[in-house]
Amino acid sequence: MRAYKGFSHDLTARMGNGRYQYEVGKAYKTDEARCASTGFHCCEEPLETLRWYYQQNDRYCIVEAGGDIHEDGTNRISCTEIEIVKEITLKELALLEAQFIISRPLWPMSGEVRKNHGEAGNHGIVVVRGKHPKAKGGNGARIVLLKEDPNTPEIIAAGAYDIDGKGYKPDVYYNVEGKAVRNVQKRAKKIKGA
Repeated sequence: MRAYKGFSHDLTARMGNGRYQYEVGKAYKTDEARCASTGFHCCEEPLETLRWYYQQNDRYCIVEAGGDIHEDGTNRISCTEIEIVKEITLKELALLEAQFIISRPLWPMSGEVRKNHGEAGNHGIVVVRGKHPKAKGGNGARIVLLKEDPNTPEIIAAGAYDIDGKGYKPDVYYNVEGKAVRNVQKRAKKIKGA
């Protein structure tokens, strides 16, 4: 099964009692898989990798998980066989999260996905889902917006924008169509003070 894995900057990951060294393009096997104790760990949902690997220089890969697979209900998978298929950037990880959500609109929302509005944090990415999603970020950030149908959780529109300081300005909220919208926080303060 296709999954996603985070790594430290040197493409190592914690495994059991120590660190394990990986290489892109290679496959690995172990005897037993049990989440949080043995096996090769990865996530079915792309952004869930940030729960375990979120430092500035951490790296991310698409993997193929196989053999015996154990899941513990936290979107984490442990498997006895893993192939490191391709390294991806955080910005690519955000787009893969959007594809994941579009294909599984009823899947419980990741804690890494924001509801209705959000801003790119230290990772430089943000994925926002809602009826009228809005997001902002600093220079170099990627914002990904997923608009839900008014009556169902189905995704009816999506947009991804890189904040480059030219076409998309830092610290400005954008909607799914890529248009600047009113600042969500200023509007909320105005309503409270009305």
